[in-house]
Amino acid sequence: MDVVNPMVRRMQQEARIDPDGFWAKEAERLPWFKKWDSVFEWTPPTFKWFSGAETNLAYNCLDHHVANGRMGHAALIGLNELGERRTYTYGQLLREVERVAGALRGLGIDKGDRVTVYMPTTPEAIIVMLATVRIGAIHSVVFAGFGSGALGDRIRMSGSKAVFAADVTWRKGKAVDL
Repeated sequence: MDVVNPMVRRMQQEARIDPDGFWAKEAERLPWFKKWDSVFEWTPPTFKWFSGAETNLAYNCLDHHVANGRMGHAALIGLNELGERRTYTYGQLLREVERVAGALRGLGIDKGDRVTVYMPTTPEAIIVMLATVRIGAIHSVVFAGFGSGALGDRIRMSGSKAVFAADVTWRKGKAVDL
């Protein structure tokens, strides 16, 4: 039995017939600071999407929505194993990301620098990642369940300028030291 949604089937067909046209049309739905020169370039063994384009994913996630009237709408809901719930609106989340981006710059983190995030899935981890992207730095996320050896290897391999970590996470109702 074929259960593919007709809209999905139509999109798949469009993408097969004209991949560059399809992805260009879809990309137009996002905010760009500079439009691309070409949608897709493939020079084996490498490829590039949207060459020459400029955008910022943190801007797309936050500023764009605030500018379009969603400032007071929920953007992030953080739940943890202790039953705590925190909700951030787009406006609140944008302010936090701007604050952390300023702190990153104050630490000397610049565009192209790398930072490691060794935190459980919390609003704070997401804020650090968005702030890193906002300033053009690169974040390497290390699963909070990895031990110190694995963390150290990833920090060294990435050449991280800073590490953002938590002291503890919760697993199956128990505190786990990080």
